[in-house]
Amino acid sequence: MRRQMSVMMAVMMTGITLAGCSGKPESTAATTTAAAATETAAVAETTAAAAKGMLKVGSDCTFAPFEYEENGAYTGFDIELVDAVAKEMGYDGAEIVNTEFKGLIPGLNSNKFDLIASAMYITDERKETIDFSDSYFPGGLSIMVLKDNADITGPDDLKGKSVAVQVGTKSVTYLEENYPDVTRVEVEQNSEMFLQLETGKVDAVVTGRPAAMVYAKESGKVKVLDTGLTDELYGYGIRKGDTELADGLNTALKALKDNGTYDEIKAKWFE
Repeated sequence: MRRQMSVMMAVMMTGITLAGCSGKPESTAATTTAAAATETAAVAETTAAAAKGMLKVGSDCTFAPFEYEENGAYTGFDIELVDAVAKEMGYDGAEIVNTEFKGLIPGLNSNKFDLIASAMYITDERKETIDFSDSYFPGGLSIMVLKDNADITGPDDLKGKSVAVQVGTKSVTYLEENYPDVTRVEVEQNSEMFLQLETGKVDAVVTGRPAAMVYAKESGKVKVLDTGLTDELYGYGIRKGDTELADGLNTALKALKDNGTYDEIKAKWFE
């Protein structure tokens, strides 16, 4: 009996000791656990930010001054702006994936890059397969002819003429729908359109006004007619349903406009 009482007393004392050890240390353990969780979250956040790396951007780099290649590097208004946008979003910058214009939407939808930045108009037709960010630049189609051309002074004069356009662009569908009697000469690159015009192989070129104006100024051989064909807007192309990227792009664009960065880049290329 005495042995049983001794055992019972030992068990009771052990219980009391354990209870005493679970008082203040229990609070300390909770604090330590919370601190560890906070540290883990901070590490995870830092790791996620570091993991962003470069934002992959599809662009047809043949359309100066928006995007083109010079001295082995890609440059232009689109290139500089999307790089600034990427950095504003927390990326290291924009990695340009040079792709023919007609392959940009298929490339985007097959995950070859994260978005399209290539002077692409926001159109209802394109909205059927991709989404767009807010517009970042005004555009519109225009007509370019040789400087001494007096036969083509407006859109109505295109009837029966040969007109160079770039494959996969709004220019192609616009002429198809509105000027079916025009002979379209479809080329792969923007530079080919201008060459076709300057060598007399076509009567006119239909392309985006901003780029046309810059080229006409540099060339001195061509002019852009005052009467435009359309008023449209450029936007970044993104995959359907990628609202997180769309929100990030729109927020970054607004921030760059608010802090003056957008105006600086625009002035560099168009003023």
